Parts: sequence; structure tokens; C-alpha cells
Amino acid sequence: MAARLVDRELELAALDAATDARGGQLVVVWGRRRTGKTYLLQAFGAHRRCIHYTATQQSAPVELRAFTDAARAVLGGEGLPAGYRFPDWSVALDWVTAAAGEQRLVVILDEFPYLAHSTRGLESIIQCWWDQRGRTSRVMLVLCGSAVAYMRQIVGAAAPLHQRATAAIHVAPMDYRSAGRFVEELAPAERAVVYGILGGTPLYLEQWDARASRRANLLRLFGNPASPLVDAAELVLSGELPELEGAFRILQAVALGRTRPGEIADYARVAVERPLKRLTTLGILERRVPNLDVPARTKRAIYRVVDPYFAFWFRFIAPNRAQIARGLGAQLVDGRILPGLDDHMGDVFEAMAREHARGLAAVGELEADRVESWWSADGAHEIDVVGVTGRDAIGFVGTVKWTARPLGRPVLENLDGHASALPGFRTDTVRLLYGRTGCNETIAADARVRCYSAEALYA
Repeated sequence: MAARLVDRELELAALDAATDARGGQLVVVWGRRRTGKTYLLQAFGAHRRCIHYTATQQSAPVELRAFTDAARAVLGGEGLPAGYRFPDWSVALDWVTAAAGEQRLVVILDEFPYLAHSTRGLESIIQCWWDQRGRTSRVMLVLCGSAVAYMRQIVGAAAPLHQRATAAIHVAPMDYRSAGRFVEELAPAERAVVYGILGGTPLYLEQWDARASRRANLLRLFGNPASPLVDAAELVLSGELPELEGAFRILQAVALGRTRPGEIADYARVAVERPLKRLTTLGILERRVPNLDVPARTKRAIYRVVDPYFAFWFRFIAPNRAQIARGLGAQLVDGRILPGLDDHMGDVFEAMAREHARGLAAVGELEADRVESWWSADGAHEIDVVGVTGRDAIGFVGTVKWTARPLGRPVLENLDGHASALPGFRTDTVRLLYGRTGCNETIAADARVRCYSAEALYA
């Protein structure tokens, strides 16, 4: 669990708004494991009248006894004599409704999928309580879970809680800027590398020692078979993908650069249409199409692993866990990971640049409704960043290079050569050049060009 709450202002604001609203509140909080949901809810409930109960995968009677103890600890023993436990969840919900009275009472059921597994029909029990008493009470019931597919399904069209949740809060992994706040002592380019290795998961980010070298951190976190990060990706994903055939091979194919459906199928040796849709729905993969194409119609889609940690893990760790287990982690770090990091960072830095450009467009510094990549049908031309306004007006084009040397004239000319094949490109179109250390002075002075370094991305 993260030692401090970083970049969760929007989620806290949503929870605060629900607390201040009139009547009952039914809030669903969901997100992948280790993104800080429990810490967020602990911070939210710390100064409120709040029963925070975390399920433990026990039988229903055991869970109810523990929840009774949690309620007694917060609200006192009146009506809950020693040794008593709620006989079922219906009684428990009725009791907390009465106990709330005219004051807001927050009741958090963390790891809710475990409770639903131990009590058949729990969603329907909550539905009945909500319809009969909950919506007019002063109870704010928060259902929190890490099983993303299940948590989205419980408020789906066919589910008992459909259209009953008053708020649904997705606690997503952090973006690169927020992730950088865990290692603010590092130079911006090194913060980007940490993000490229650990992604936006707070629990992983807090394990990086900013005082130690990159190699020392990699040895400790990935070269040691006892490190939890060696197996963390598999543990997180196996909970979401127990029945999805070939999912791990599909993800490894994408992490290794096989991004088109045909290439993925050849590597994974499975039918990929259904798994790709599921992995995209879960937010593990991103389906990317060339800017200017209609996403629902184009047949030129490619896929990328969204979280840099998963991409790093499938590229470097998954194929080499036997080597790590045999005590050869140092050889893996020195022979493969450190030499391969710059290549891995190319895709990560591209995604960071597109996110940065979207931010500039959002505040009016660039002109675009959408920012994506573009590539020609024949594969001869590719542009890392393209901003489009309306249907097909080109606002800017950009190239991204994770190179230590400042970008110069050849990079700009290469961008212009590819951009000349882009429909709607003009000679006065704004050019964006993203480099680890920016551009040289000559290119930076060009009125058509805007240069950005890793430092600028974190500014």
C-alpha cells in the first residue's frame, strides 16, 4: 500500500460529493489490483463515521461475524452484545440503516467479489435493501473490488444493481506525471525510465529506491526470485483471465512487437478475435487505428499493451523466470534488460508524447480534437503523433525519439518526408519533435517546430 495518497483528487472529490448528497448513496469503486483503491478509501473514511470491512474469502458466517465486530468497533455495542453476529446480510444492512439515523454513515465493503462468492445472491439482497430502505437512508454503501470484469458486470443491464449505483469510480493506474511524483528526486528522463519499468501502479512505484542505481533497483526488484514483482503481473492477470485461452501468449506477442492480429495469432497459436476484444475491454490492451480512419470500420488496427509494467514484464521477465529462479537474475539484468531498455522505452516515450500533446490540445496550446498515430496503407509511412480537428483537418504532426542526443535536421526532414504522404498536410503545419534531451539550437529556432524534452513532459 502506498505511503502517501498521490494524484487521487478526482476520486476523492467524487467520494466527497457522494457523502454530501442527500439521501442514500450506493457507490461502486473498481480497478485493477494494486492501484490504491483500499488506500484511497482508508484516506476518505479516516475522518468520517465509517465502517470499513475487507472480505477475506471465508464462509458467509465468518464474514458476517467479522463485519459485526467492525460495526461494533465503530458504533459501539448497543444492539450488538458480545458474541452476537448478524445472521445474514439483510439483517446487517437493516441494522446499519437504523444505526445511521440522521447522520451520514459510510459502509465500505472492500473486496466485494469475495463476499458475493460466499453469499449467493448478495447483489439481489443489496438491491432489495436499496429499493426498500437504502435510497432514503443516510447510509453511503461503497462496494469495492479488483475483479474488473465482475465489478463492471454488477451494474450491467442484466444485473440486480443496474441503474441503482449513484456513482461509479474507476481507480486506474497513474499516468506518467503522477507516477513521477514517487521518484521526484530523479532527473525527468530517469523518472520516465522508472515509469517504463513499473508503470502507474503505486505499490510498485514506491519500491523503487531513488538513491540507488538503475542496475541495483533492477537486481533487487527483478533479479531476485523472492521479489514479488517477478510474479506480480501473472497474479494480477490470472484473476481477470482464468478462462481466456492463450491470453498470456497474446500479451507476450504484443509486448515483443507483434502488434497486428495476424502476427499475434501466428505467435500465440490461438484464435485471437475474441481474446483481443476481451483484453481491450479490460483495459489491458489498447486497440489503435491510424488517425483519420474510422475506428469501427478500419481493418488496419494494431494493439499495444497499455501498462508499461506489463509490457516490460512480458518482454523481459516472463520468458526468463526459470533463469531468475536458478539465481541468474544478475545475468538477465546485465545481458538483456539493461541493453534492451532503450528499445523498450521507445514505445513508452511515444505514448507519453501523445499524452502530453493531448494535454496541450486540451488547454488550447495545440489544435486538435484527437491525437493518435498515423500510418499509410502500404506501410511505407508512419507518424508517431498526429493531431486532427473535425473530420480530417491536420493540426500538427510529430515524431518521437528516445535518443540521448538532441534531435537535429535529419529527424525533421524524416518527419516531413512521412508527413508529405498524410492527407491534409501543409507546409505550415506545426511540427512537434520529442526527444529525451529535446532538439539542437538550429531546429529549436525553426518557427514551424516545437521541441519537447523529457524535462518538458514533466514540467
